[in-house]
Order: sequence, then C-alpha cells, then structure tokens
Amino acid sequence: MPCSTRHANLSELEYYTRGLPLSIVARHFHTTPATAGAWLSGRRPAPWWTVPIARLNHLESTELARQMGYAKALPRLGVVRAQVIELHRPRPVAAPVPVPLRPVSAAPPPEPGQARA
Repeated sequence: MPCSTRHANLSELEYYTRGLPLSIVARHFHTTPATAGAWLSGRRPAPWWTVPIARLNHLESTELARQMGYAKALPRLGVVRAQVIELHRPRPVAAPVPVPLRPVSAAPPPEPGQARA
C-alpha cells in the first residue's frame, strides 16, 4: 500500500492496537467494531488520525503502569504455539457408584397403617 498522508500506516496501527479486543479499539476511535475490524484487516484504509490516537492510548497505559509501580507494562498476549503447551494425560474416570434399588434403613419398615416417628 503506498504511503499517503490521508491514510494511516497499517503496520503502525496494528502495532499500537496489538492484543486489544476489537470492541476496545472501536471505543478508542469512536466507531463501530465492524469499521475498526475493516481498518485493521486492511479491507478499508484507516484515517490518518487513528495512529496518533492509538499511540497516545499506548503511551498513556504504559505511563499509568509505570506510576503504579510495575517495572514494565504487562505484556500483551499473543498466539500460543503447541511447543509451549504441556499436555497432560486425562485422568481415568472412576466407575459410577451403583444406586441402591430401595432405601437402606437400620430400622424395620413400619407396619401398614402406622406412621413412622
């Protein structure tokens, strides 16, 4: 895509919005999630002002994390590959406990016509 002053640089916009949900990105830009998704996927060119807004939001969150005492801003989550995940064997399923057909009681059943106390 040629460089233009009317449109934002897509790679720069992707960098500053990396890891953010589409609904949050849309809220930052005061637009719908469909429009923000079209900008980030490259289907439509993003306006020039999206990169400065995204950069300011990124700087603000980094500075806020620094002021709260974090050594660095929390890393944004990415794609997890299979080499990272440790797969455990499934636990064996215990056999179901059979349900008794009639209730087990220590006392004998009452005589017919008498109430149990």
